[in-house]
Amino acid sequence: MTGDKEVTGVFDCGPAEFAQAFGETIPAHVAERVAAYGIRCRRMPLAERDGWLRKIAATLLEAQLSKAGERRLGDWENGWQENLDRFLATPCAQSLVPGYFGKYDALRLNGELVAPASPDCERNMLAALEDWLFDAWLAEAPAVYEFGCGTGHNLERVRRVNPVARLYGCDWAGSSNRLVAAIGESGLLGQVEARRFNIFEPDTAMRLEPGAAVYTVASLEQVGEGFRPFLDYLQDNRPSVCVHIEPVGELLDPERLLDYLSLRYFEKRGYLSGFLLELRRREALGQVEILKAQRTNVGSLYIEGYSAVVWRPR
Repeated sequence: MTGDKEVTGVFDCGPAEFAQAFGETIPAHVAERVAAYGIRCRRMPLAERDGWLRKIAATLLEAQLSKAGERRLGDWENGWQENLDRFLATPCAQSLVPGYFGKYDALRLNGELVAPASPDCERNMLAALEDWLFDAWLAEAPAVYEFGCGTGHNLERVRRVNPVARLYGCDWAGSSNRLVAAIGESGLLGQVEARRFNIFEPDTAMRLEPGAAVYTVASLEQVGEGFRPFLDYLQDNRPSVCVHIEPVGELLDPERLLDYLSLRYFEKRGYLSGFLLELRRREALGQVEILKAQRTNVGSLYIEGYSAVVWRPR
């Protein structure tokens, strides 16, 4: 706001805006991909913003807001089965897009609520974030594993930055495994294999390839405080790097209203909790090295859930 005048209107959300969000310069070739998404957002009038804030507050007051955790396996089975059916009918990248994108006409960017003003705005904002991180950390890996891969839609952006890596989509849902296997058979993303894997109870017999990279995108979100067995598994397998795009409460500021509401929503849903604190504890013991831990200032209506944490075992 400038004086008493509201600043509203549509604006392009391109490389400069994402560089501001991420707090660092975006390489030119990544900036080209980000610009190609054609992301546009709209600054909200205060009355519209306050309406969304009331919706968040009302949701937090609901007694029966569903919790994340192992009990939700059936929900994920059903959700990924819908994508599998679509992919078998039309084997293309669009068939892999999960149904949870674009539910609300409000997103988070650089500490404010904004409205989407271009198609697939929420999904493309995540794509820009992934392009930045995957280019930096996954481009040279001989093999890349996504844990909690769901439909496998994130693997497409890994393939863009790394055309030769062996890709593995790991998930506990059988429908996800069948979908990733179908992606591999289609040749859409080159060499892709499915692996059955439960983050709550890691299969220690499944060994990672030497030099492999690992990543997660909003899948550790679902494990609450139950992430330690998975961390132990990764330390034991010693991947070259681990990249996580997840809700990380330690990186938010509870003195800021939107951050405060995000933190309360994390708690209400039972989302990932204590992950970065545990990594820091293990770093102090000389077990791991944290390479990046920062908020990205990109999120959805209820949460800023796409913080970036990058680390590797020592």
